[in-house]
This record gives sequence, structure tokens and C-alpha cells, in this order.
Amino acid sequence: MKLPILWLRDYLDANDRQLAEAIADACARWELNPSHDPAHTLGTLFTFAGFNCDGVAGSGWNAVLELDVLSNRPDCLCVLGLAREAAAFLKLPTLAPAFQIAESGADASTWAQMTVEDAKTCPRYTARVIRGVKVGPSPQWLQDRLKAMGLTPRNNIVDITNFILFELNHPLHAFDLNKLAGKRIVVRRAKDKEPFKPLYDELPPLTPETLVIADGEKPVAIGGIIGGAGSEVSPATTDILLEAACFDPASIRRSCRRLKAGTDSSYRFERGVDILGVERASARAARLIAELAGGTIAKGSLDSNPHPAPLKELSLRHERLNALYGVNVAPQETSALLAALGCAILRETAAELTVLPPTWRRHDLAREVDLIEEVARLHGYNHVPAVTSMSARIPPRSPAEAAIDRVREHFSALGYFECTTDSLIDPKAPMPAVWTGEPPLALNKQSVLREDHSSLRNCLLVSLLNTQRLNQDRRTGIVRLFECGKVFLPKAGQARPEERQVLGLLDETGFAALADAVRRLHEALSLDGAHLKLVPPEPGYTPAFLAPESACRVVRVREMPGDERAEDAIGWLGIASAALCKAFDLKRAPAVAEIHLATLATLPSGPRRYVPLPTQPENARDVALVVDESVAWQEIERFTEKYKNLEPLRDKREATRFLSVFRGKQLGAGKKSVAFSVVYRAADRSLTDEEVNTAHRRFVDELLKTFNAALRA
Repeated sequence: MKLPILWLRDYLDANDRQLAEAIADACARWELNPSHDPAHTLGTLFTFAGFNCDGVAGSGWNAVLELDVLSNRPDCLCVLGLAREAAAFLKLPTLAPAFQIAESGADASTWAQMTVEDAKTCPRYTARVIRGVKVGPSPQWLQDRLKAMGLTPRNNIVDITNFILFELNHPLHAFDLNKLAGKRIVVRRAKDKEPFKPLYDELPPLTPETLVIADGEKPVAIGGIIGGAGSEVSPATTDILLEAACFDPASIRRSCRRLKAGTDSSYRFERGVDILGVERASARAARLIAELAGGTIAKGSLDSNPHPAPLKELSLRHERLNALYGVNVAPQETSALLAALGCAILRETAAELTVLPPTWRRHDLAREVDLIEEVARLHGYNHVPAVTSMSARIPPRSPAEAAIDRVREHFSALGYFECTTDSLIDPKAPMPAVWTGEPPLALNKQSVLREDHSSLRNCLLVSLLNTQRLNQDRRTGIVRLFECGKVFLPKAGQARPEERQVLGLLDETGFAALADAVRRLHEALSLDGAHLKLVPPEPGYTPAFLAPESACRVVRVREMPGDERAEDAIGWLGIASAALCKAFDLKRAPAVAEIHLATLATLPSGPRRYVPLPTQPENARDVALVVDESVAWQEIERFTEKYKNLEPLRDKREATRFLSVFRGKQLGAGKKSVAFSVVYRAADRSLTDEEVNTAHRRFVDELLKTFNAALRA
């Protein structure tokens, strides 16, 4: 927001000496060092008052400040609003603009008619009629103020509406009354693809979600955003219909995004304008038009809501103020600071203060804590003691959060990159049926900003495959990804979906690496009496998103009393099917997995144990075992764990590493060869080949006997 200091001074009741003294006094209260240039000092004061000064153009009283105005302070998107702030921290009286007008002639309803069909989107709409104006250049003082704001003067009528926008934070629009069909204004929703030509640029076709200001035949403006060509003020204009309105901020924001349009007016309406200030802005503009362009102001105005909801009284407890601020502020000073901001002091006791916020702060000042913030801001945060005593409780991590942290550590350590993708997806994208066969849940149309982001994902796989394609297009090399995110599963008869925390995995290096990483999850989670295994899907069912020969269910196994085990399927793992790879235009079929994380978080976990790195060399032996097709690798792996302590090398067999699976005619029908490596290592010495060979022969003999297997030649 640009703030010309000369324009600011129009509303401060102080001469040069008084203003300089007020600036010096404010610097002393806030313990600031004044600059040699009063403009830079004033910019620093605004910064400490909550309006960061990004720059100063010029010097002295002719300078223009560039201030940041936060979204919750739309009342300061104008010179008068910033003047109120300056008057409050400088402790100077303000000078209000003149709002009184001289009306004469017939009532405004004689010259024009108005209908508001959508009072929710347009809670207030007013129109004044000014007849007999003479359109021409603006006086120099008005042109100078608009130029300081970066605008090019056009004519006295348009310049006055722009002046009011920057003076009072209230956008106005002037129509040529004689160009309005039927001399009528109708505030309504647009018809689908209704023709409309804006004053400048081009806009997408209108939709019924857009609010328009129409005459008796057609739209003449888009409410709160831009006027239309054909009804604007021109040199031939003599009669004016002056619009001053209040629009719903959310509706304006949606329309601006939909139409890809933004103006100074829409910027202010998006943040909210003072509904009780509509009449004042209209009267101020009418007065200036009568002064600078002549004409007669018709009696009264057309007003759709002359009595908006009253303001809410607020109470401020002095004890609460001192507790939150950390500084004791005298009750008299508290009253003075709030009164300087425009609050009306209704009741005052030793314990509390009751005020009525000004109309331009009705949305910003809504609670006691808002008043406390204002007092602290103007009294000065520099008064808060540097050393404070503040206690804070940090809630403990939930089991689910702790589990997710360990999952992230596990896969990051294995070389996977964590990604965070959008929960909103394109409903037309291929959707693997990982958790449900139902289509993804569509968002409410009013919430949709982009058609390709209009549905909630029901699996992570679609997001990971899109990420793989992006990396493929950019030639980033082998992709290994994981994501801990939510999926949204539609529930029959319910509007809200089930939100499920899921682990998604994608690995271009192949099935074996991903399967090993998933099986080792129980180590990362320190699961007590539980582990994960991969098993074939139920007979007759293979998920369409996985290649049939690789599809596996991820199953959690819990040890139960009496050597019993409980098994629950918690996800899928395998190679992405050829059809899925084609749908996402992938050159390499990745191994993928999705696992329900909440089920892992509910399992009992033990303490994490430190295992030192081995100091002795390993001694490995490879085994190629021919077994029946029905024998799963998990069974072989469980056997190796169960018989880990066979003599003579008890506790010397360290690990079993899967290598490959081979199928061929030479093995015979229903047979396959499973290759794996067995690692032997002692903690305190190097093992001899003779020791290892003896123990390995015993292990292989037990293996062949258990699985009715043979060694591959």
C-alpha cells in the first residue's frame, strides 16, 4: 500500500513542528533512533506498529511510503485508515473528511430502480443519482494524489471514484444513467455463457457462480471486480448513477480466480469492506462530484440494506491484559489507546473496560484478546521484559506418529527418497484399486480451482507413478520413493470419507530390493513378537495393478499364546502391471507397495537395541534349492531362522540373503529353483572353512529333508 505523506497529513491535525515533535516522542517511547529524514523515521514507526515499511520513495514530507498491510487489516488499505494508525501512535488528533451533502429535487427512486436478487453475495447495495454533471479534467490536487498512488487521471468522475477507493477503502463505480436500459439496476447471478464485454482485457465466459450488476437487459459490470463497456462515464455523460456496495469476500475471491481477473476494487472486496461505511463513501463521492463536476444530488439513495447488524460490545479485563502482555498498563492509558483507534468507551471500572469497536474494525476486533493485542502493539513490545518465565507442555508423540518417524528413518537409510504429493488428483487419471474399487471422491464444485485437482485420491500409487513419470521425463536416473500420506476411501451412505494413513513405496531397482526393505520393517519398528511376511494372493484373485507373477499380500504375523499366530493382510507388493505402466507412460516397470500404517502402529514394540558393527570377516555359502512351486520364500526364510542354532556353530549363522528365483523346463513341471546365500560369522574370531563346511552340510541336509527338495546341479 502506497502512502503519500502529503496525503496522510490531510487527516492529521498538526503543523510541521507539531508533527516532528510527535514523531520524536514516539521514537522515545519505543526506544528507536530517529533518522535524519522524517519520512524514513515515520516508516520505521509504521513498522513497529505492525505495518512493515518496504521502502521510501523521495524524502521529507513529499515522500511516499510503501507499507505492507496484513490481510486481517483491510481497513488500512487506504490513506484514512493509515492516518488513524499514525494518529494513534503519534498521539495526534485526526481530521475526518467532509461527508455532508446538499440534496435537492425529486427522490432518487424517481430517476432509477434497483433490485437485489442475491442478498447473500451482495449484503448491501446503494445507488445515488446525480444529474446535470459536466465531465472534464480533474483539478491538480486530485490528479497529484492519484499519480502518487500510481494511477493515471482520466476525468473528474472516474478520478473521484478512484480517490474514494484510496481515501476510504471503498471501491465505487459510476454508471452513465442514460445508458442503463430501463434506468434500472439488477444485482443477480450471471446466466451461463451470458455475453459481457469488460472495460479492458478479455474474460472467460460467465457462469452462474459469477455475480453481475445488470441493467434491464444485460450485465453492465461484474460485481466488485470490473465494469463493463457501454455504460461507462464519457464526455457526453450528464446523469450519473453512483454505486456503493458490499460484496461477500469469498464469492469475490472465487470469481477472480475463475475469471483470472484482479483489480484494486476486487483486492479490497476480497478482504472485506465496512458494510456500515457504504453510505459514508457514497456521500463523500457525491459531495466531491457536486463540487468538481457540478450537478444536483437527488434526495436519498436506493439502499438494499439500510440497517445492517449492530456492532458487538467487547470487555477487556485489566488483569488479563497485564498477564498476556507481561507489562502492567494503567487503566487510563488502556482507555486512551483504544479510544485513539476509534473504539467508543462504554463503561469503565477498576477491573475491566467495555468498548464498542469502530465500524471499520468489526471483523478484526471480535474478542478480548484482539483488544489486548492492540494495546500491546501501541504501548510498545519493547516494554516486554527480555527474561520471562513461561512454561510449555509438549505432548508426547502418539504411537502412530512414532511409528511413522521410524518408517521414515528406515527407508531413508536404505536409499529411498521421501516425497510429499498432492491429495487432490485428476478424476480422469487411471486409479489402481488398491484399497477400494470405488471411484475417488469428487470435491464440491465451489471448492474446485483446477479440473485436474478435483478429486481426493484413494491410493498413494497414482501419486507415486506420476512422480516416477516426472523423473523419467527429466532423466534423473533410478527412482526409489516412499511417502507416508493419507488416502480417502468413500463410505456408503456417508458424506465424509474414511481417512487412512498409508505407506506408499516405489522402487525401480526391482522386486527383491523392495521386498527385503518391507520385510525388515519389523526391525525398524522394534516390533515385539510380530513380523511382516509376503504371501501369494488368494487363489483366483490377482490385483489388476500388479503383474500376476509378482503380486504379494503384505501380512503382519503376531505371535499368540500356545505357539499360535494371528495373520492379517495389511497391504500389497509387486511389480506394476504392464497395463498400469502403459497408462502412465512409463518405460520401466517399478516394484510398488502400499501398506496400512495404522495397523503397524497398534502392534507392541520393544526398545530399540544397539548392535555394534561386526569386526570379523563373513564366510558365505550359496544354495540353489529346487522345490515345489507351492513353497514360498518366506517358509524357507522362517526355517533358516528356526534352525539358526544348530551345532556345531550355534549363533554363528548371521543372515540369509535372497538372490533369485528360476523356472525352466529342465527343472520339471511345478518346480522352481530358489537361490540364496547363507552368511556365517563369529563375533570373536575368524571361522575356518572346515567349521563352516561341516555346519553348512548339516543345515542343507535339514533343509532338503524339510522341504522334500533337491540341490540344483
